[in-house]
Amino acid sequence: MRALRSAGSLAFVAFALAATTASCGGGAGHGRVTGVLNAPDCWSGKFDLEPDFFAGVPYRSTLTLRVQRGSDFQTFSDAVSILIDDTTKIRPSDTSAGEYNQPLTVDIPAGVTPPGVPLVANPTPAPAHFVLSLQKSCQTQQVALYAVAQVTMPTDDSCTVTENIDGADTASGCANPMPAGAGTGKSTISFSSLFDGDPQESNAAARLNRGCFDVYLADPRDVDPGGKGPPPKCRGHLRGNFVFYFERGRPQQPFP
Repeated sequence: MRALRSAGSLAFVAFALAATTASCGGGAGHGRVTGVLNAPDCWSGKFDLEPDFFAGVPYRSTLTLRVQRGSDFQTFSDAVSILIDDTTKIRPSDTSAGEYNQPLTVDIPAGVTPPGVPLVANPTPAPAHFVLSLQKSCQTQQVALYAVAQVTMPTDDSCTVTENIDGADTASGCANPMPAGAGTGKSTISFSSLFDGDPQESNAAARLNRGCFDVYLADPRDVDPGGKGPPPKCRGHLRGNFVFYFERGRPQQPFP
């Protein structure tokens, strides 16, 4: 499997695997991740993650949210990982109104590109990143699709959601319900609450993670090698939401 390459590649791989290697808390909650996928040799058509396991991995000002079906190790599961680069820029504070209830761009982390694609400075990098791993459904290969800022929509309906889904409440920045259709081809996520990152936090409100998303997935290796072509073709369109509390627990890792 060809790998992404750049100075930030290791950081990107760490994002995808963070929930398996760092201390995390599996909290009670609920959520939805539904849509359509077009992953060659693995999945084609409607998709519903049906998540029942939720976890948060804080590290300094970053936070990785894990929304997964089943509580097995991530390397054996179907799961979504959402990385927030700096929660202090999103959570309200005494000096900032924050960015709660605002649609935020979702894209590959800054500094990460496929082989042959030049690095280009981005003055406004996306604050959040999203990856869907299908390690259970696609056992014969490692399949991961990444949300990108914009995709090239296909001429068929392979990236068109054909039914409405329940979104989070409208106050959180997502339509309720999220309407069926092809959408804009641009990935966004919105938060109305994020864990403050303190594993000893006793205030329940400060441990709540709540948000909703409308993302378009792609294989970044589909990007034009010269970096001047159209956005990568759409490999999936997912919509959903999550609500869960951070609860400190044992590290989700395959060793003591």
